[in-house]
Amino acid sequence: MPSTLATALFWSAVLAVIAGQVGILRSTQRAWQRSTAPVPLVERVFAWAPALVLVGVLYLAWGAATRPPIIEIQVDPATREIRL
Repeated sequence: MPSTLATALFWSAVLAVIAGQVGILRSTQRAWQRSTAPVPLVERVFAWAPALVLVGVLYLAWGAATRPPIIEIQVDPATREIRL
């Protein structure tokens, strides 16, 4: 389990990134509403795809941050040497 500081830093970064992405999407939505021409599908995909990829990246990052270590190293208490 991650430390409290690492958890707080991760979630504060998540909030900052999500706030920025929401601002980008709101800005593009306002521009689309003011436009008289229809918005091409490609433009909508290029606006929403980064937001959806961001959700996946944050999910995978949280999983990697909370995953227990894979390698266990035993240390000899008498000599304090690492034996693999």
